[in-house]
Amino acid sequence: MSGTDKPRSALTRIVDAIEITALVVVAVTVVMLFTNSPEEPASAAPAGASDGAALFAANCAVCHSADGSGGVGPRIGGGRVVEIYPDVADQIVVVTNGRGGMPAFGTRLSAEEIAEVVRFTRTELGM
Repeated sequence: MSGTDKPRSALTRIVDAIEITALVVVAVTVVMLFTNSPEEPASAAPAGASDGAALFAANCAVCHSADGSGGVGPRIGGGRVVEIYPDVADQIVVVTNGRGGMPAFGTRLSAEEIAEVVRFTRTELGM
């Protein structure tokens, strides 16, 4: 040490260490923000699912459950919907116009979308 150098106080060393730590934390945070991509949000229907599956998941599963086992609404999975509605046109009418506690989907979904949901419940959900 030369005669003009003064020893650094303990407080000055602590402040320097805090400043360095803060800079490292900021640098690591910035790097992580740009290198980590956020997870994709989980979709309501599995990847590769039909439009009917996605429409069912978004509009029907809350009452009938994702597998059609029922809940607020009756069980429609496992072939039960075909037992209830042997004629597909009858099921389309109920989905379109509603019945009892079931809301009408004719104003929310197009005729093609309703047909896709009905097809899904009778085939894929019916298995």
